[in-house]
Amino acid sequence: MALTTTKGYPYPEGTDPVDIPGDVQALADAVDAAPGITSYTSTQISGLAAGAKWAGRVVWNSTTGKLQVSNGSTFSDVDAAVTPAGIGAIANSLVDAKGDLIAASANDTPARLAVGTNGQRLEAASGETTGLRWASDPVVLAIAVSDETTNITTGTAKVTFRMPFAMTVTSVRASLATASTSGNPTFDINEGGTSILGANKLSIDANEKTSTTAATATSISDSALADDAEITIDIDTAGTGAKGAKVYIIGTRA
Repeated sequence: MALTTTKGYPYPEGTDPVDIPGDVQALADAVDAAPGITSYTSTQISGLAAGAKWAGRVVWNSTTGKLQVSNGSTFSDVDAAVTPAGIGAIANSLVDAKGDLIAASANDTPARLAVGTNGQRLEAASGETTGLRWASDPVVLAIAVSDETTNITTGTAKVTFRMPFAMTVTSVRASLATASTSGNPTFDINEGGTSILGANKLSIDANEKTSTTAATATSISDSALADDAEITIDIDTAGTGAKGAKVYIIGTRA
C-alpha cells in the first residue's frame, strides 16, 4: 500500500498483490492512529499542510481548549464558525434576577425587562425601552353615601367601612342620582379620622351629577390607604334636592 488519500488513509495500487485482509487491517490501523478529531497545538494547526486543511475538518486546539473547523484553508473556533449569520447566543449575564424577561428594544436587539412585583401584569407600552412594562390592575371602591330617593344631608361619617387591602389612591370622584338645584354637594374622605383630600374637597357643581365636571377640582393629600384602615365619608355640603350620592376611590393595590 504505497498510496494514501488526501486525508492520509492508505489504499493499494492497482499493481499490488491482492491481500484484502491485509489491506483492511492497514486501513483500520490508520483510522485508529488518526481518529476523526485530532489534537494539535495552535502552532501545529498553523503548520498543517494545505491538504490537511480540507473544508469541514474538525480538530481540537489543545492550546486554546476549543474545537476548530476548517473552511478549506484556515481553522476557526466551532462556536463562531457554525453560527449562522445574524444569529447570536444571548449571554446569561443579560438577566439578573428570578422572573426577568428578555424582550426586544430594537431590531435584532435583545434587552432585559426586570421582573415586576407580585400581582402585577405585563402590558404593551411603546414609550418603554422594551415596549413592555409591568403594571398593577386598577381598583375601584364604589361607596353609596345615601339612598336613591332621600335628599342628602350634611354630617360626618355618613358611611364607615374598613379597607379590604392596602391601596395607593390615584383619583377620587363622586356622583349623584339627582342633581342639586342650588349649592354644590361636597364630600370628604377620611382615613382613621384624617382627611385624605387637599384643601378643596370632592364637590359636584349645582345641576350636575358628577364631580368630573366640577369647576374646582380636588386633590389627594394622602394616597396610601393601609389594609384594614377605617375609612369614613362625610357630607360637608348637601346642596338642594341632591339624592343618590356615591363616592369612588380609584387606585391600585399597594
